Amino acid sequence: MKRKHVPQDLPGFSLIEIALVLIVIGVLAGAIFKGQDILEAARIRSALNDIDRIRTAAALYQATFGQWPGNDPLAKSRFGADVTNGRGDGIISGDEISQFWVHLAKAGHLSDNTAPSSKLGGTFTIEGDRSLNRNFLVLSGPENSGILTPKQAASLQAKAGENNPSGGLLYITEGAGAVPKSCINDGVFNLATKTPTCILKVELH
Repeated sequence: MKRKHVPQDLPGFSLIEIALVLIVIGVLAGAIFKGQDILEAARIRSALNDIDRIRTAAALYQATFGQWPGNDPLAKSRFGADVTNGRGDGIISGDEISQFWVHLAKAGHLSDNTAPSSKLGGTFTIEGDRSLNRNFLVLSGPENSGILTPKQAASLQAKAGENNPSGGLLYITEGAGAVPKSCINDGVFNLATKTPTCILKVELH
């Protein structure tokens, strides 16, 4: 049998060509990661804008009518029979939570009469705390489950000019069912946790 002649000088990539390919790959990878960071920053900014918009709307309602939306006992006389009156005790709870959004929409302070979702995921809702005599805007997942990773929660606070996870305007805590200390450990965000275990609470004005 005749052996096939194999050329000794096979064409290949030079070290310069390989280096250029690696540089291009590195630039593309960097651009992708940078783009993800930009999108994440935009989602965080959107969530902060939503918080400010909702709190401002609730404050305007309270300043105008002397009642919190949802808890307003004179809502029917103000907006008609298709709304439900609240108890007027200052704490938004039970069926008043859904009426919170209805009252704000009827007053023209918000465009939608249902709880808005967030670009970070989850839905905004209202929580009344009788022990503190306060009402809170809450961002969480279904049944108050975690919706933010500790990194996202830290970014939210940083962009709001705060650095105390459990204090200030933005109050961060673990969602229902989360492993203890998976969101905040010894007063600092547990950045080792990569899953959404945190929820956000913001006191209404």
